[in-house]
Amino acid sequence: MKSINLRFRIALVSAGMTVAAAILVGLTAGGASADSSPVIIAVLVVSLLGLGVAWILSARLVGGVTRLAAVGKRAVEGDYTARAGIGGPSEISEASESLNHLIDRLRSALEAGGSERIRLSSILHTMTDGVLVVDEDGIVELVNPAAIEMLDAPPGFRAGDRMVTLNRDHEVLRVITDCVTGRTTAQGEVELLGSRRLLNVVAVPLTSEALVDEPSRPMSRALVLLNDLTELHRVNVTRTEFVSNASHELRTPLAAIRASAETLQLGALNDPDAAIDFLDRINDNVLRMEEMITEMLELSRLETGQAPMHLAPISLQDVVIEEIDRLRPIAERSGINLKSDATERLPAITADRKMVGQVVSNLVSNALHASGEGDVVSVSISRTPKGVDLSVTDTGRGIEAEYVPHVFERFYKVDASRSEGGTGIGLAIVKHIAQAHDGDVKVESAPGSGSTFTVSFPLRQGFEIDPESLS
Repeated sequence: MKSINLRFRIALVSAGMTVAAAILVGLTAGGASADSSPVIIAVLVVSLLGLGVAWILSARLVGGVTRLAAVGKRAVEGDYTARAGIGGPSEISEASESLNHLIDRLRSALEAGGSERIRLSSILHTMTDGVLVVDEDGIVELVNPAAIEMLDAPPGFRAGDRMVTLNRDHEVLRVITDCVTGRTTAQGEVELLGSRRLLNVVAVPLTSEALVDEPSRPMSRALVLLNDLTELHRVNVTRTEFVSNASHELRTPLAAIRASAETLQLGALNDPDAAIDFLDRINDNVLRMEEMITEMLELSRLETGQAPMHLAPISLQDVVIEEIDRLRPIAERSGINLKSDATERLPAITADRKMVGQVVSNLVSNALHASGEGDVVSVSISRTPKGVDLSVTDTGRGIEAEYVPHVFERFYKVDASRSEGGTGIGLAIVKHIAQAHDGDVKVESAPGSGSTFTVSFPLRQGFEIDPESLS
């Protein structure tokens, strides 16, 4: 029977051999008159048969065990395709089935764990927040690319290096140390001096048994989360400065209007010449406030991306000529020579005509404000490898080097004492319009030598049109 235990079968064969030998010996002893040779031969034959049967059974058993050992070794070495053949004695067959089942379960568990690691790695690599795991010895066990970028890690840094080599900022290290030593959540806002980043650092203790390296001594770790607050802080500062600057700029015309109105109330209204003068002042300041509010709203729409853009092929040269003709009377009243060097026919650009006209108008108006009688303001257009450049050059007073990086900031005025110098928003609008068209703006200036403002408009692929077709 297949279910009979192998050891029982071997014992049964051995017992049968012993009984047969005993019977033969008894017969030999009882039959003295007979020839004993046949009996001895029979005993030897039976013994040899028993030995052969035992040898065959043991060989099958040893062979099965050897195959199981070989398959188990392959599985230990990572070959989870290894399979033990089902066959041989029932015990070996059952052991083979159990081993195969064990290998299948191990492979499934490893595949599940591998999938989880792949998913975790994908999540960490795509996160915009930084994630680190740091142990109590200061070793970074896990770090994602966002954390490496935020902390300005040195080239070649990887998990397994010390935290001090990743970032030496004492505030970051303090938050992590407080978490690991106190085994409690620690938090802090840290401004990195090198990159000027503002980071929110949160360290949470990890003491789960799943993270214990030595059962006798659980190791404390910190899960560190980094959130970049730089842009949010910049927006908050910008909003605060915008409100402050707008309030300051509006206060001046309001004060002038109030003073003029009070003067009229005190009796100037009875003097026709004085009344007309104060009414003109009130009207000028109202117009200035209206212009400022309009520009602030326009700037706000540009910064938030809410300004509608109507892109179409336009001739930049035609826009320049149109704006120069409109502003030439203002230049002539101030004794300034306003001219255009845009004589070459250039490819059309794809842009919002109204916005481009505002760029030309703001740059020319800014150049006129910076120039005096006898100065020259010229507008030129040139082709570049990537597009078309619009340049406005004046021979006015120029800008000090320390002020040049700030000229495109809202409400910034190089000479704040000049109340007639505009609202301080025009150049900020120029910058945002250029960026909205995927372009750029730059300035070159020196005190006493005038300034050159250049706006670059790219030629969009598929939209380069012959300017003759627009005329």
